Amino acid sequence: MRLGVIAVATTIFACSMPAMAQGDMGFDINVTLSKKAAAKLAAEKEGIAAFASYYGDPKPSADKHANEIGQISVSPEDEWVEIPATGGHAHISGTKVDRQTLKWVDGGVMVNVNVVSARKSNPDNMLDCDIIDGAVADVRKAPVTLHCYLIEEAHPDTKMKP
Repeated sequence: MRLGVIAVATTIFACSMPAMAQGDMGFDINVTLSKKAAAKLAAEKEGIAAFASYYGDPKPSADKHANEIGQISVSPEDEWVEIPATGGHAHISGTKVDRQTLKWVDGGVMVNVNVVSARKSNPDNMLDCDIIDGAVADVRKAPVTLHCYLIEEAHPDTKMKP
């Protein structure tokens, strides 16, 4: 009998939580650094962070749910992932996506990913990095490499991917 009570309590708890995506919006990124950026992050004992937000275009019947720029935000908060100061692989899980908002999206869900210095030792962002702004379906095909430079470093323009 006790096991039945635990199962009922677990079910009640799970039903009271917002319906969140369980990894089906996840993807991988790879962050690389210029030599100057790698040296400065190491010298300042700084880290790297990536943050992702998910959105989409509203269905005609869902215009009232659109934000100030006419999009449906399907992640109530950004998903933040820390990356070592040397750069490398990170997994964006997609668990911040609220499944209940997906019904308002016309077409595929989009994702925007930015990479910044983690602000552990310096209050200002030091990095200028490529960004992701595109369909989750495209980003999931293969890990996307985002290259970072120091903001003050002379470098080619950063790119929007995928």
